[in-house]
Amino acid sequence: MITSGDDLRIVIIMFQLQHVQTRIENGNRTVPSSIIEPTVPEALQNVVLRHQVCYEVWPEWSGYRGRVRRTGYCVTLCGVNDQVDCLLGHHVPGCPHCGFTYDELRKIAEWITPTDQQDCRFEIGPFDRAWHIAPRHRWSRNEITVNVKILHRHEVDAPLDVFQERCLKELRANLKKLVVREGVWQPPKVAVH
Repeated sequence: MITSGDDLRIVIIMFQLQHVQTRIENGNRTVPSSIIEPTVPEALQNVVLRHQVCYEVWPEWSGYRGRVRRTGYCVTLCGVNDQVDCLLGHHVPGCPHCGFTYDELRKIAEWITPTDQQDCRFEIGPFDRAWHIAPRHRWSRNEITVNVKILHRHEVDAPLDVFQERCLKELRANLKKLVVREGVWQPPKVAVH
């Protein structure tokens, strides 16, 4: 039991700063517990704007009995560094700024993955310490990427089915909530009064 007024104030402050952790298959998802802090989607929307995030969808392939077979999808989140050092000529793939950008993109990847899917599993790829050159319609920018693979839960080489399609649809819906567009970065339109 705390008897001092100062101690009680410290405990209350510590309680307000504490985050609630919910467990998901790919790691921890942090949810702010204070009204003062932005909600998770708001915080992630700030990440989307700061790193100019967009995404691409690619088929996932596997070799099965000597034949190539589609087994799932790979959703690639693409973003750029927002650090002034990188924009002014600090062009080194894998620098601390790139690592920070990867960490923020990974938070988006963890948030968009469904937690209640029984027939799919998700793999979030590690930081590869490389830049990926974007296509011309994204200005050939140097991008940091995070790959989210949508695969069968039990049979690795099973062909693509409705379960992966449903998971991809859910990922796309979650990305749409964060205003992340497929294939191209475009800032959200601001209403003019």
